[in-house]
Amino acid sequence: MTDEGFEKGRREVGRSVTVRAPAKVNLHLEVLRQRHDGFHEIETILQAIGIFDSIRVTLVAEFPGGEPDIEMTGGGRLGGIPLDETNLCWRAAQLFCKDTGKSGHLAIHLDKNIPAAAGLGGGSSDAAAVLVACDRLFGTGLDAAALQEMAARLGSDVPFFVRGGTAMGRGTGTSLTQLPSVRTGQFLIVKPDLDLKTPEVYGKLKMGLTVNSTKANIRVIKPLLVRFPQKAWPGFNRLEDVVLPSQPALQRIVHDLRQSAPVAMLSGSGSAAVGIFTEGFDISGIVEEYEQAGLYVRVVGPHAAGVEITDD
Repeated sequence: MTDEGFEKGRREVGRSVTVRAPAKVNLHLEVLRQRHDGFHEIETILQAIGIFDSIRVTLVAEFPGGEPDIEMTGGGRLGGIPLDETNLCWRAAQLFCKDTGKSGHLAIHLDKNIPAAAGLGGGSSDAAAVLVACDRLFGTGLDAAALQEMAARLGSDVPFFVRGGTAMGRGTGTSLTQLPSVRTGQFLIVKPDLDLKTPEVYGKLKMGLTVNSTKANIRVIKPLLVRFPQKAWPGFNRLEDVVLPSQPALQRIVHDLRQSAPVAMLSGSGSAAVGIFTEGFDISGIVEEYEQAGLYVRVVGPHAAGVEITDD
């Protein structure tokens, strides 16, 4: 790359892009086997939902090459989320620049609304948002497939958020097949004051290198999604076998949701649970009970897309 147009190794830009990043729930999660490299082969159905983080990425200046200069700030439900090179947003910006040969001074601001360590994919969605923002800011014009390939190197859930909607994930979760979008339902998200780390949950799974499990049949799943949610939904979450016995409060939440919701389960590795109700069902009493108990409670709808630029 030449230095044409750059003064003292930089070109001032000062352009910002804001991206909203949805949460997700798992409508099904089976762990098929542990691979020799320690990762797990899974089969999962992912659904984007209407809880959003907001990420603003500013290209302060563009460099002709070399390492990017990244800074990160944040607000909202940050908790103990680090705002440094260990954050997936930071790593996404680094990876984008390395892969595309672009570089610059990037300022990332994360307004956090999705609870962390909840199985809702907030960190993964934020990383996908940074990739999409960088693509727009640098004018690289990458298509969704290229962004998903890049995203797969950041984490198993990150590629899903490029397109979002409803999708089946296989392999480590990065091999995606888009499914008919779920467009109705009340998604009740309930999270106790408990943080669960995904690697620790998977590490407690007791399984050999192979497990006999019937794979989900997409031809069966598609018509069920059109009428979702319903009691006939065959999805389950294998990680409940590990998480719920050791977390009685969370186990009680999942059990209680199953008494009233057509579909209810732990989302991902937890600690959030989801109960999915039909549109006409009055869930106000259930919501009030959980709110009075001091739990994190949200009622949202399905989201038919992934990360989206809202301000350019």
